[in-house]
Amino acid sequence: MKRKSVLVICRKGPYGSSAAREALDIALSGAVFELSVSLLLLDDGVLQLLPGQNSGLIGEKNLNAMLSALPLYDIEQVYTSLHSLALHGLEAQRLEPAPRALDNQELQTLIKCHDMVLTV
Repeated sequence: MKRKSVLVICRKGPYGSSAAREALDIALSGAVFELSVSLLLLDDGVLQLLPGQNSGLIGEKNLNAMLSALPLYDIEQVYTSLHSLALHGLEAQRLEPAPRALDNQELQTLIKCHDMVLTV
């Protein structure tokens, strides 16, 4: 039997709200229940992947530990858009984990190929 696939989309930055943490919690929880989970970080969401964040200075928990746990939960697919990278002047290969950058057509295909899409 084919595992159900879930795409978790987050557009929020890593700090200032609980949205980024909730998106990662949903992704990890879905994987625990043997769903095939992919993570799509758009707009400010791509900032979650910046290495070396020191969130202690602003009194928030760092998301890097949760992101580094993704492979342990068999979440191998992390995506962003070329637009989101350009918006922040980022390069995918300098982020951790390095996401696969998609154009608009590829984003549409990605969304369509999942059984469930959750936006946080």
